[in-house]
Amino acid sequence: MRSAPVAPSPWIISRRDDLVWLQGSVLAGVALLAVFWLASPRQEGAGLGAAALLAILLWGVLFDGTHVWGTYARSYLAPDPGSRAMLPGRWSWGLLAVGPAVALLDAAVGSGLFPCFLLAAYLWAYWHLVRQHYGFLMLYRRRAGESDPRGARLDAALLWTGCLYPYLRFSLGEAYALSGLPTVVPPTLAGPARLGLDLAFGLVLAALAGLVGSGRLEPFRPGPKHLLIMLVSTFHIAVFALLGDLLAILATLTIFHNLQYHRIVWHYERGLGRTPSGTLARYLALGIALGVLWYGPRVLGAALAPTDLARDLLVGLGWGVAFHHYLVDGRIWRVRRSPAVARALDAAAARA
Repeated sequence: MRSAPVAPSPWIISRRDDLVWLQGSVLAGVALLAVFWLASPRQEGAGLGAAALLAILLWGVLFDGTHVWGTYARSYLAPDPGSRAMLPGRWSWGLLAVGPAVALLDAAVGSGLFPCFLLAAYLWAYWHLVRQHYGFLMLYRRRAGESDPRGARLDAALLWTGCLYPYLRFSLGEAYALSGLPTVVPPTLAGPARLGLDLAFGLVLAALAGLVGSGRLEPFRPGPKHLLIMLVSTFHIAVFALLGDLLAILATLTIFHNLQYHRIVWHYERGLGRTPSGTLARYLALGIALGVLWYGPRVLGAALAPTDLARDLLVGLGWGVAFHHYLVDGRIWRVRRSPAVARALDAAAARA
């Protein structure tokens, strides 16, 4: 008598690993949120205190720097051509010079260019962060055998609605106005704009939820992707509501992604029968070294810089490292365009 075929797992790695690493890593973000909320001054515009700066430095060295090392270990330093296939050309390293160049130009002509550069940097950082969650969302759809593009667009709309709403609402608040970044909406219209945004968010969310529940575009089967959308959206709304400094917000939101990323890198490498950087100890040591070289100047150097220009140069260079990571990371995980990546993830899932 033949046994019934085993249904494919809806989890990217396994139920346990996904709940711990891909979903449960939000708890690290909650912990960092509590640290920043307790350590930050209560008055708007007071900036970050020493304890908050130390928390950002430790996050950058131990989590953000190591996750960027994971990108390079899984791509530039990978021995197989498939892992390096989507890498950009040498021109991409020129991104490191963009921030310092803008800082020098701003200092020379006094044009206010550097705040515009910072706004663009934060926008790219946020787009990259949400895009990575979107990547996990699409992997969950792939594991569940969901291929209808209408359903994919609906899931993406839910995720982006839950993430863009708190970002836009924060941009209309007093904390953003005191950040020195360019504003689009006049202060007198910020209050009505926030109210209109709240109403629009409620209506759009209700419409999207109705489409999901109706099953008109795709049969509704509750699964890991819905848990991910709920966790990401709720977490983003809470972070923007409770914190007022953009760098603290970025760190709090990103640590969730940092841990997800480490796990998917190891999952990918396992599918190819290897360990990134050879061993866990080497992987962590090299990642921490990158974090020190990157976040030492970016945080401590900028805080102690004797002039505004010196600070902007260091901050701009730090963003350049991030820009290069965003570019590389946005190319190397394209499962639909890179069969080698899809095969590695599938092979690792089969072993889990």
